[in-house]
Amino acid sequence: MKKGKGTFAGDTFEKLAEMGKSTVKKTGKSVSQTFDPSKLFEQTTGSSHELPQKQEPQEKTPSSDKTKNHTPLDFAALQKKYEEQDREKMNKLRGHLFRLVKEGEQKVLEEKKKEEKEKVEREMREKEEKKKKDEEEKKRQQDEIPRGKQRISIFSPKAARKRAANRQRTEIRPSTGKQ
Repeated sequence: MKKGKGTFAGDTFEKLAEMGKSTVKKTGKSVSQTFDPSKLFEQTTGSSHELPQKQEPQEKTPSSDKTKNHTPLDFAALQKKYEEQDREKMNKLRGHLFRLVKEGEQKVLEEKKKEEKEKVEREMREKEEKKKKDEEEKKRQQDEIPRGKQRISIFSPKAARKRAANRQRTEIRPSTGKQ
């Protein structure tokens, strides 16, 4: 079959092609118009470029309800009250911080005094130990001097005197009972 201008089949195909092109154009336009929110708003409200506003019920007026159900707040007085509370808290915290610092300083001073006292005691102990060691050294040195063996005769009058001197004598007190 020959597709030409004058034939029925040719006219039909041309009409279908034109109709397809116009349908594609029209559908694109109709879809964009259908889903365009601003166009939908204009069509429904009849006004242009105004956003919808929420309308509150006209029965209740905000000013009449507010005046009946509460007293107006005095913000200046509230602000002063809050500032006063903040000041009290601040003073309390300052006092607490001051006490903490003072306690810390006292602890440091006590530790220094304690360390100083321990140092002095340690030095005293060291001096005493040194003194004892020196005395022991002197005794050892004196004991180390060879003297030889001393024989004392029983009949010697000097030996008797030495023994008598070494003995401790009992103390006699008058009128004290047993001695």
